Amino acid sequence: MKYLILIKLKSLIIILKFLIFFLGGIYILRLLSPLLFKILISRLLKKAKETKTKEYKKRTKKTTSQSFGEYIDYEEVE
Repeated sequence: MKYLILIKLKSLIIILKFLIFFLGGIYILRLLSPLLFKILISRLLKKAKETKTKEYKKRTKKTTSQSFGEYIDYEEVE
């Protein structure tokens, strides 16, 4: 009888430890999630800005080389 009570008590302690670690982990994640979200958004915005500037530089290089076009010699009409 005494042995069964000790086994049940040990199993309850294990369950309580698991719940404490689980709920503690969730609580820590709730505290850190705004910081992690801010870092994630700032990195995404930085990458988007870099790709936008790269595309803009590619466009400007193309437009400067293609802006002149062909030379057409017009004849005067009387």
